[in-house]
Amino acid sequence: MDFNSLIFLGFFCGAAVLTYCFPRKLKPLFLLAASYAFYLYKPENARLVLLLISSTIITYCCGLALGRLKNKWPRLFCLWASLLCCGGFLFFFKYFGFFSDIWKDLVGIFGGTVTPVKLDLIAPLGLSYFTFQSLGYVIDVYLGHVKPVKNFIHYALFVSFFPCIFTGPIERAEHLIPQFSHPHRFNYSRMAGGAFRMLWGYFKKMVLADTIGEFVYSVYSAPEKSLGPYLVIASLLFSYQIYLDFSGCCDIAIGGARILGFDLLENFERPFASRTYTELWNRWHISLTSWFRDYIFTPLSFFNRGLPGVWGKLQGWFNVFIIFPISGLWHGANWGYVVWGVFNGLFLVIGKATAKKRRKLAKKNPLYRWKWLQNFIQRSWVYFLFTFCIVFFAAALYGSSASDVFSGMFTGWAGFSWAGLLAGIASRGLSLGAIGLLAAGCTLVELIEWRGPVAVWIRKRSFGVRWLLYYLLALAILFFGVFGKSAFIYQNY
Repeated sequence: MDFNSLIFLGFFCGAAVLTYCFPRKLKPLFLLAASYAFYLYKPENARLVLLLISSTIITYCCGLALGRLKNKWPRLFCLWASLLCCGGFLFFFKYFGFFSDIWKDLVGIFGGTVTPVKLDLIAPLGLSYFTFQSLGYVIDVYLGHVKPVKNFIHYALFVSFFPCIFTGPIERAEHLIPQFSHPHRFNYSRMAGGAFRMLWGYFKKMVLADTIGEFVYSVYSAPEKSLGPYLVIASLLFSYQIYLDFSGCCDIAIGGARILGFDLLENFERPFASRTYTELWNRWHISLTSWFRDYIFTPLSFFNRGLPGVWGKLQGWFNVFIIFPISGLWHGANWGYVVWGVFNGLFLVIGKATAKKRRKLAKKNPLYRWKWLQNFIQRSWVYFLFTFCIVFFAAALYGSSASDVFSGMFTGWAGFSWAGLLAGIASRGLSLGAIGLLAAGCTLVELIEWRGPVAVWIRKRSFGVRWLLYYLLALAILFFGVFGKSAFIYQNY
């Protein structure tokens, strides 16, 4: 069920009430049952629930075995067994058709012919999330970072916990599993903070992201029919739309878990306040980027350590770069996501390679005498680079061609007028009133999130300010929210 559906709200309210009716020791068992009920609601997941169960049992057993075995080779066998089994599930259901087509094209290059196998597989929702979460646990046990979990109920809940199984954050065993043994007792302030975090997420998704999304979809669904000004605006807006959509989803997940008595990892930290591309990726989808850092970048750096001079630098930059094409594949079996990853990796490597020279040049830049202007220029440049990359992502998401988008950006500028542009934008779903609403709403988002975690911030406000904001957000959702038209973007991955 989708987070932005009445069915989910009813389900969640029932689960939240009942979870505090159970003794603390039985709370994880009830939440496990609730998580599987949540997962089984969609028919496509019900047919493939054995994947979730299999991944849970395999990684649980491998974790126990790794905790008992001392010899290197049996431990490696357990590690690779879990990696191959769970990674194999992910590859088979999500990437088999993609790589089958690649194999066909490679054979064709050398004059051969092969008929690709078409299985019409449907990957269950959340497959990428619970696969990474469970594999991260096994790797941590192998490395000795965490002890094996003996309580199967706790581990199964860790893999399937319903607030984060479809959209993240990708949790870590050492952070979430201990909380199942000592869940928070009912606390009004904690519950109110969690409820506001959920309300905040719904506001960002249904009022802001979905309003922007109607315009972006009208442009990106047929970029060859849209003129340059609309393509440029749609691309710039999509960067912020995907932030509002994904961070709003995480707000709902984190707020919901908080109400249930648990704390999830933060996944965003105002990424568009970043002044460098490296900083942006330290603030964006934190749980995924940290997963790649810990389980891909760090091992690569360990195995390639000690290379002399420039070779060491090149190897380090390659280790940074390779994470992003892999991240692109994680998002979906489409070349658009891979190219999105390639450009992000390139920009990040270039940023790291030129960091010292850019800092020296910045000291000589007369515009940087004013700190506010320096921040504006640097943040705008980071946003522009991110938007360039996101064009490939958006084209893959909406089934269009990035080349059509880029080539179309250079058309339709002759005879440009603001009146004509505004009329065209309005015809694509963004009236002047909607533009004003977005400007006010996005400003509110930046001002409040600038203060820190919203669940903590709101509890420090006075009674009048809190309830005024509660009512304003609720009324905005009721009157301006987009209902029943789109699920969360990252729910597709």
